[in-house]
This record gives sequence, structure tokens and C-alpha cells, in this order.
Amino acid sequence: MEQIENVPLDFEFLDGGVTPVNRGNDTGRRRFPFHVLVCNDGMSSRAERETRVTAVSDGEGYLIRKNELHRLRTREGEHPVSVWCHFRITLLHGMDFLDFFELPEKFTPPESTRIREACRNLLAGPPASALRQMLFRKSAGLRLVEAVTAACREREDTPERLGQLRRLVPALDFMSRNLAGKCRLEEAAARANLSESRFTVLFKQTMTSSPGAYWQSLRLRRAHELLSAGSTPAETAAALGFCDVFHFSRSFKRHFGVTPAEYLRRRRERLSPF
Repeated sequence: MEQIENVPLDFEFLDGGVTPVNRGNDTGRRRFPFHVLVCNDGMSSRAERETRVTAVSDGEGYLIRKNELHRLRTREGEHPVSVWCHFRITLLHGMDFLDFFELPEKFTPPESTRIREACRNLLAGPPASALRQMLFRKSAGLRLVEAVTAACREREDTPERLGQLRRLVPALDFMSRNLAGKCRLEEAAARANLSESRFTVLFKQTMTSSPGAYWQSLRLRRAHELLSAGSTPAETAAALGFCDVFHFSRSFKRHFGVTPAEYLRRRRERLSPF
């Protein structure tokens, strides 16, 4: 892929903290449209994914990929602290940058130490103007991603997928701009100058999901953002073209594991420290 250094790479910080954790804390089963990075400091924990359970010791860390169903539990520690953040890192405004890497089940020293310090630096944020704060978060976020990917192997098919991704850019842009109502397959395929069948095959190879599933995930990610910003479930459903709030609620729960109302309740009560 020519001029890869000029391809847009966007880091988005969503939340994070250096948080004292109660022994036995349990997040419950959940799914988020962003990555969850957790570094243990003075505690051990369990990261439960759909197909495996990972014991994470003091000084180690782990990353839960976006849209991965998971449950996090604190096990023990005299002064347990969680260094954590929620973030997105996207290439060409649409594809998850970390999809190009094989992530380990957990990070161990010395890599986990570098990741934890990079996360602490991201969270430190010097008191400054809004513009300087934004610049700091972006640069510190990219350094964090650099520390994470330094502990990972790059997938062998990366060069091929990058080339395919560039071909799909006009279609991805069209899909992201049409989240309300319906996004017709033939219209998206036309943006990439491909037949519907060829577009569907190429899309699945590159994005690891069908065009319809990808578009629906974009809608629900946007729904998550609107709810987080203060919109009600009814307002969010209307803004994104769901036929009614009940259909929206079912779709949201199927994707994230909780209803919009339950998500808002957890957000208000801050039930999870990570």
C-alpha cells in the first residue's frame, strides 16, 4: 500500500482512571463498542471471555477487544488498584487498527509495565487549555497503542488487507454517513465500483463481518455515544431510524448484553471501576 504513513489513524479516549478496587468486584457480563485495557496494580483478577478464562496476577494486564463479551472480577490484594482506560483506535475512520495484530491473553512484565506506565501517562493529562489537553490525549494515546502493539505479533495478511481496505474506503464513508433508516447494499457497492457479490466477498475478507452486520454495529456504536451524551432511549431510537424503542432495545441488548435502560443505570451508578 503506497504512502501508508499518510493514511488517517485516529485515537479516541473515552474514559479511564487509576481506581481503588474493592476485593471481589464483579463487572457482570458486558460488551462495549470500544477496547477495555486493564492493568493490575497491587491485585490479581480474572478476565472471563466467551471461550476462555484468564487469571491475571499483580503487575500484569489485559485488553478486551471491542464488542467482545466479557466479565472482569477482582480476586485479591491488600491495596488493589486498577489502571484502566476505554479507547478506540481506527484506521481510515472505520477499521479497528488492532485487528491487524494478534493480541495475547494477557500482558506480562516487562511489556505490561511499559503499558501500565503509558496508560498512567495518558490519564495524567496536564491542566491546560482544551486544545492542549486534546493534543496531549491524542499523542499519549498513540504512545499507549504503540506500547500495546509492541507486545503483539502483526498478522501475516496485513499488507493484503490494507490494500483491500483502501478499495473499500468510499463505501465505508457512505455507510458511516447513513446510519438512520436503511443502507442499501447496492449503493454501498457502487461507491467501491464493485458488483454486490464481489463487494460482499471483499468486505467480509477485509472487515471480518458482512456489510449489514458492520453497518448495524456502526448504528449501535452511535447509539451508545448518544446515550452516553444524555439522549433517552426513545430519542436515540428515533435519531437512528429504528422502527420503535422496543426494537432498538432488543438490538442494543443483543449487541451489548444489556438494555439501554440498564446501561444508563450502570453508568449513573458507576458500578464498575473499569
